[in-house]
Amino acid sequence: MTYRNPTPDDPPVKLPAFLERSRIINVVELSALLGYSVEHTRRLYRTGKIPAPVRIAGRKVGWPAHIAGKLVGASDQEAA
Repeated sequence: MTYRNPTPDDPPVKLPAFLERSRIINVVELSALLGYSVEHTRRLYRTGKIPAPVRIAGRKVGWPAHIAGKLVGASDQEAA
């Protein structure tokens, strides 16, 4: 079996559940999920309205997927 790099035409890889829960969502992805701008999402965590992100490396931060899922669920309930 030979390995080849994935192409944009390849279907997305389905991660096992334990890996999907431990995935880190960056601020751009979280903003898109919440329907806010990146600047507004940063403002929300700086004021303590959403949990602070975890530091990944240097200036790179993100949220564990399970926390991002809770945030998205909470914003959906507020909209209803």
